[in-house]
Amino acid sequence: MTAVLVLGGGIAGYSAALAARRAGADVTVVARAPGATALYAGAMEVVDDLDSILKSEPQHPFARLAMDSVRLAHELDTAVHLLMLALEKAGLKFEGGWRTRGLYADIHGIARPGNLVPATVAGGELRTLVGRRVTVIGVKEVGDYDAASTAQALKELHGVEAVPEEVTIPDLPLAASLTDLYGRRAPQPRGRSTSIAYPPGFTNLPPDGFELLASPPSPHGWRLQQAIGLESVRAEVQSFDSTGDVITAARAADRTFRADAFVLATGHHIGGGLAGGRLPSEPLLKLGVFHGKHSVTSMGSRLQHLQYIDPAEELRSGVLTDQQLRPLDGEGRVAYGNLYAAGAVLGGYDYGGTCGFGVPILTGWLAGRFAAQQNA
Repeated sequence: MTAVLVLGGGIAGYSAALAARRAGADVTVVARAPGATALYAGAMEVVDDLDSILKSEPQHPFARLAMDSVRLAHELDTAVHLLMLALEKAGLKFEGGWRTRGLYADIHGIARPGNLVPATVAGGELRTLVGRRVTVIGVKEVGDYDAASTAQALKELHGVEAVPEEVTIPDLPLAASLTDLYGRRAPQPRGRSTSIAYPPGFTNLPPDGFELLASPPSPHGWRLQQAIGLESVRAEVQSFDSTGDVITAARAADRTFRADAFVLATGHHIGGGLAGGRLPSEPLLKLGVFHGKHSVTSMGSRLQHLQYIDPAEELRSGVLTDQQLRPLDGEGRVAYGNLYAAGAVLGGYDYGGTCGFGVPILTGWLAGRFAAQQNA
């Protein structure tokens, strides 16, 4: 049996572990701490237009897989379906699919797109609310959320007949915030409506209730991180042992993890997969970091100039891989034959954009499968 070690406790590492276990591997997941997954607002964007990505973005992680759009779509179907099943088994049910996209209101009444959303959010798809009366619940003791403003935005921006209703929760602390609502039972409104919009965090929503999307720190993110982190080992990998181009073990402070194959799903800057500074770098294995098709070490002041014009440019820097998701060194060669990379550590895309969850889900899924096949 192939032993696979997955580094990273986010959605990429979770997807890699699912795929590797499904392929028959013995899997260990090591996570230093929650990464950017814990900050998501409640709606997962998976992918917008596969054909457009393949035609116009040659360094995008999807394009580097050298699959056509039909094959990619098939892999996405499988990866998303099994991810949703696993999350539901862990107690967090999602609805939607990567081929369809809905619009959901956040706590300010602003529409946000999403392909996959928690079941507690799905009832708030904005286009289905038009023509219905929606009560927007506010809490008198909470100072950082105004239900009246949210209701007004829903009415003016989206044509939803929204009315605010303020409830009181006397045992909340002084100067309470939205985070203090987490885990409390949802209060029932006094007025009658077709639907009830709640700020995120409540439990036991009524059948006609739904949660609004959040701003970080997000109850949606906390729930997701709890679901995907149930089986991970808390440790910080600091170094690796290798023989030639084969990694043999990963070392934490007081533990050594040996495996046949390794999946690097350590995230971007927030997760610690890339280190910032004058030029971004990969701190654990000193892998090559690229911006587009160029190594960042060769771009010098050019990259800094691009970042000065648009700070988001740095978010497109990251590790590049071959067709099997094996990361490259600074010279563009495969660094290690049994190392695979997935998720936000990869370059060539904006992980805050329309593929923000699609890249971690699909590359994690494929990296886990490739790793499980290492001995074969």
